[in-house]
Amino acid sequence: METPIVFISYSHDSAEHEAWVLRLATDLRNNGVDATLDQWDLALGQDTAAFMQRGITQSSRVILVCTDVYVGKGQSGSGGVGYERLIVTAELVQNIDTKKFIPVVRNNPGTSKVPSFLGPRLYIDLSNDGEYKAKLEQLLREILGVPSAVKPPLGPNPFSGSAPSATSSRTAGSTGLTPAGQLLLEDSWFQKEHCHAVDGIAKVGLRGHMELRFALHEPVTKSQVELLNAVRRSEIDTFGWPIGVTLENRDEFRPRPYGDGIRAEVGFDRTAFSGGLSYDYWVLRGNGDFYLLQSLFEDNRTENKLFFNTRIVRVTESFMFGANLYEHFGVAPEARVSVRVVHRGLAGRELTSSSPNRHIRPLATREDESQTEIVTALGRIRPELVDHVRKVTEPLFMLFDFSEFSEEVYRNIVGRFQAGEVT
Repeated sequence: METPIVFISYSHDSAEHEAWVLRLATDLRNNGVDATLDQWDLALGQDTAAFMQRGITQSSRVILVCTDVYVGKGQSGSGGVGYERLIVTAELVQNIDTKKFIPVVRNNPGTSKVPSFLGPRLYIDLSNDGEYKAKLEQLLREILGVPSAVKPPLGPNPFSGSAPSATSSRTAGSTGLTPAGQLLLEDSWFQKEHCHAVDGIAKVGLRGHMELRFALHEPVTKSQVELLNAVRRSEIDTFGWPIGVTLENRDEFRPRPYGDGIRAEVGFDRTAFSGGLSYDYWVLRGNGDFYLLQSLFEDNRTENKLFFNTRIVRVTESFMFGANLYEHFGVAPEARVSVRVVHRGLAGRELTSSSPNRHIRPLATREDESQTEIVTALGRIRPELVDHVRKVTEPLFMLFDFSEFSEEVYRNIVGRFQAGEVT
């Protein structure tokens, strides 16, 4: 996908407003959007009219920050906003249905949220700073072409008398792509659960987490009772909440049925029950899709650390849980499954060890995320467990000043965890 070029049109209402626009432009650039802004792209002596015309006409999208001052200048045709109105109007005349122009409402208590020359265009309201993060994600998804809700394929007419197609759009090939060219792990269901979990962990007050996604290439069909029984039988005892934790003794945290699946959300502030901040959210769908977002165990021990041996153990547990789960579903060993493991909230952490017997020199990173995806046959998970764990964690550790660990270290930690020993 080509990098989108975005021009930001705004009025210089106040120093505070200019600072807010600068923050918005910076956040866009930090997330893969090539934002153009006069505060860093317009130099003294430069032709401002040419800058505005080139910025609007040559950009793929244009953000118009619609404060009450901006709307007033747009209506009266005054200042730079008035000049930009002429350029925008000319493009709208040529293509009235264009989606190029995105109104962003800010500091505008009036009834006219956008200038009249934009017509009845749908706008995004960034007036509430408390909603900034969520609204920024919505704006980024629009600009980058990654919607949170994906339109499903058109199904057969149930009254046409013809049978449904034998090829399901949910079936995937060896690479995890559906016939429509979509990754199974990018299904809108996963995206929806991700958004819910990210909001949930933020409410608890945590940032760092591990995210896990499983998707069978040939889906199963299971009832909610079958799902719950399979999760219970697949849990692996570990030092923290296990993957797919089922707290049957706490009514508010036990798994609940919903739609075509089950879900559990376990979030704690600092209490005597939990011993610290923690968050676990997992969902299992009737077709076998599994999603989990789990806070980092390290944050209950110390601040801004990442234990390399704990990460190896958690990823090992994830693969073992997946193997258990699908075997309890009766899935054939040759069936293929896509797996994605993501670690976020890494920036500013130091990579170290939870055990004095595995001492390493602490190394920091500025990167915030590590993501790895693999496709494997179900029957190969246990025989190739060390290799799978290494493929997932090596890119994570590499972010900490090129940190690497030998195969012997991996085999020792994975093997001891499988044997139920402390690592």
